Amino acid sequence: MKSIFRVLIAAALATGATGCEKALDINDNPNQPIAVEPNAILASALAVTANNYNGGATNYNSYSSFAAGFWGKSGTVSGFSEERTYSYSTNYYQGLFNSTYDNLNDYNLIEQKAATFPNHAAIARIMKVYNFQLLVDQYGDIPYTQALLGIASTNPKYDKAEDIYKDFVVQLKKAVVDIDAAKDATAVGTEDIVFRGNMTDWKRFANSLRLRVLLRQAEVPSLQAYVRTEMTALQAEVDGFLRTDAVAQPGYGPNSNQQNPFYNRYGFAVGLTRTTSEYSFVMPTNYIIQQYEANSDPRITQLYALGKRTVGGTATPAYVGTTLGEANPPTFTAANEVVGSRFLINGTFLRGANQGTVLMLLSEVLFSKAEAETRQLFVATDAAAKQDFLDGIKASFMHTFRSATAAPVSIANATATTPGIPQYEAYIAANTNNGLVNWEASTTTVRLGTETTNTNLNPTTPLTTPRTVTQQEKIIYQKYLASNTVASTEAWADYRRTALPKFPPSLQSASTRADKLPTRLFYPQTEVSTNQSNIPAGQTQYTKVFWDVLD
Repeated sequence: MKSIFRVLIAAALATGATGCEKALDINDNPNQPIAVEPNAILASALAVTANNYNGGATNYNSYSSFAAGFWGKSGTVSGFSEERTYSYSTNYYQGLFNSTYDNLNDYNLIEQKAATFPNHAAIARIMKVYNFQLLVDQYGDIPYTQALLGIASTNPKYDKAEDIYKDFVVQLKKAVVDIDAAKDATAVGTEDIVFRGNMTDWKRFANSLRLRVLLRQAEVPSLQAYVRTEMTALQAEVDGFLRTDAVAQPGYGPNSNQQNPFYNRYGFAVGLTRTTSEYSFVMPTNYIIQQYEANSDPRITQLYALGKRTVGGTATPAYVGTTLGEANPPTFTAANEVVGSRFLINGTFLRGANQGTVLMLLSEVLFSKAEAETRQLFVATDAAAKQDFLDGIKASFMHTFRSATAAPVSIANATATTPGIPQYEAYIAANTNNGLVNWEASTTTVRLGTETTNTNLNPTTPLTTPRTVTQQEKIIYQKYLASNTVASTEAWADYRRTALPKFPPSLQSASTRADKLPTRLFYPQTEVSTNQSNIPAGQTQYTKVFWDVLD
């Protein structure tokens, strides 16, 4: 398995104490014990995870932003054939597989020092689950039990995805137990670029990850008894769940090899006042713009810059997107009658070179709790589910309107003047009869992508006949909006798990499925070339991951 033995060449950011001065070569030889201690490695490992998740050359959220209907190709650039057709190959995003296994090896090396660094090892155990789950969710069966054995297993076997998922729960439980048992052990300091050594927050993160893992499996008929039992145990965890966004912040700043990876790719290169070329490669879809506008959602003002539409010689500012796969998508040239929208400079996605990278949104956790409560996987009242649902929306607004340098704020510590709270209150007030926003309302007139194929439809035109909205639909819908670009991979997994929301696929889709969407990635060419005998036979981009049972 080539990826496990490659030397790590990605530019990993150093700890906050030492700054982000140069790329670190962590895995000099993965077949021999490391010479440095875990507290010298942890920051770099966490920074690489952040880079792989959102912003790196091949990262989970960029791929998922197309698959989940958030992004489309602009008319400024050619290419993006895989994104427009869903006709994947073994080379498409193969870097996800390789770079994630490299990163997993870093955490594995840290975990080997558990005897003297138990807290660091517990963090590594949690982050191994985080990364392995990303792999399973994109590929299905993967190397797991033999994946990180170095020279002892040069062609590791593939384990069943369902078995791996069950071990995730075991590992996360053990990590919490290990943290509780390590109270007097070596402390974790600034090398922890996520929670700054707060091990209670790491236990909450582990519990939140368990919730994600268990909900993924909740639709599988044969696993429902197992999920219910494990959910009962999870709800009893005394430390609970995340109270703020989990954000990696290794000391990003406007210097070489130091900028936030997403900002560096889609915003501004170091020292330049002109945006990068990739800033103009992608744009929002008409669908996602429609959802914000039809719900009078002020979050759109922080996400995208206004484009324009010229009608009868009069140019009107407007949010202008693309329909994924359309032959002539909008460009950003002022001479055109239709000028597309891009990420807003200094907005949510491009706050600044020093913005942190989200590893898990608080809104995701709250919406997941609301779903578990609504489906009676957690013991709770309808009032509790409603509160978690509303708090999920509130957390998303707080994230959206937060500045680049502001630390995440918990719901409990938010005030009437906390950025995002006034906008949240206006949003709730504007949607008292909208079942996609109001917990009690059971219908909506907001259009979804499958209700019209007219791409010129005014997005604020309501349905003439309101349609029914279930509690799960409103939860997944709001979770989808909160995940836009920042956590698109979670929205993509939720769609495959629940078949919600009904966003429109690419007009050029080559998919044979009823919804015209793919379901997973191919195993990468590097793996085909080095470990083909172990790759499961007959896998395509339409082969479902085991937890994907709904259409």
